[in-house]
Amino acid sequence: MDDSIIFFSGIFATLLFLIGYGLTIKEMKELKDERETDTFPEESNAEIKK
Repeated sequence: MDDSIIFFSGIFATLLFLIGYGLTIKEMKELKDERETDTFPEESNAEIKK
């Protein structure tokens, strides 16, 4: 197999990995922001017992 094909497929795989990693980090930050708020969704029927 030609070396340039291996090189470009490696670059392509690396770009896909970085895009997926970035989206995962973004999603985790959004979930962390939701956990820090004290509001609950309206459809939640959970009761807080003290």
